[in-house]
Amino acid sequence: MKKKVLFMVTVLVLTMVLVPTVFAAGRQAGSAQKGIVIGYIAKNSTDTFHGPLNAAARKELDSLKASGKIANWYFYDGLTNPVTQVELMDTAINAGCTHIIILPAEAAGSAPVLTKAREKNIPVVVVNSMTTNTEQLAAAYVGSDDVQAGEMMAQFVQSKLPNGGGYGHIQGVIGNSAQIQRGQGIHNILDKDSKWKMLDGAEQTGDWQADKAVNFAMDWLAKFGQGLNAIICDNDDMSSAAQNYVNSRNRRDIVCIGVDGNAGPMNMVKNGDLLATVFQDGVGQVLKGIELIMKVANGESVPKTNMVPFVLITKDNVDQYLK
Repeated sequence: MKKKVLFMVTVLVLTMVLVPTVFAAGRQAGSAQKGIVIGYIAKNSTDTFHGPLNAAARKELDSLKASGKIANWYFYDGLTNPVTQVELMDTAINAGCTHIIILPAEAAGSAPVLTKAREKNIPVVVVNSMTTNTEQLAAAYVGSDDVQAGEMMAQFVQSKLPNGGGYGHIQGVIGNSAQIQRGQGIHNILDKDSKWKMLDGAEQTGDWQADKAVNFAMDWLAKFGQGLNAIICDNDDMSSAAQNYVNSRNRRDIVCIGVDGNAGPMNMVKNGDLLATVFQDGVGQVLKGIELIMKVANGESVPKTNMVPFVLITKDNVDQYLK
């Protein structure tokens, strides 16, 4: 009887010791199985520049999931609205996202996404344009030097119209870092050139939209006539639309140029209907962003700032970039 009691006590003690160990192992295993969950907060899912970026991101993230390198990922459409992007960050947190990639709608308006991520200890890689707190809070930034893009556009206009003239500038969404920096680059060059002047009232926001650019081109052409010699735009949707309009009014002498290097504008360059565009490798940016977020997830150190060069596209090199 004593032996039986002693045996039962021994079993009970061993059970008390082993059970917590089993549960602890179970918790660790469950945590490991949860893995990497990436939230991809797009700027939007509609415009011609971000469509290819999102498609490349989907393909790459689907591949990472299929290979087991990440547990899951979620696509969030920011609708070019910083308030929406901030709300989507809450959705991503609730969905269990462990890492975030964001293409900001605005520099200041989208900044709370990074603040919320820091509060939850979620690493963020910012792609394409910066928030006001990117340098302080992001794990990394991938983009291109938008000041350089503005300078490249202005210098191209100078080269094509060495006698100078009057120009208009159609801006992107006010407050977006690309809008701010591309405008800075344009002014860096043309404000110092006495042969060039910005026409009165000819710096307006087109919100990246082609129809608004056409309206400005129409108004400026009616107002300034032969005094309008160039229209510099913050993106190609606007520059190609403006160029098409002035061409239709027999003013092919007006030089229009923008940034992105979308297929439509590049075909116009190839056909001689548009003289140039500044190519931005958005797909390269977003793929680099995914590469960096995976390195961060795997505990590797990454460069804080990662720049993908702009390229001036003219008829001489358009075939290299037109796909």
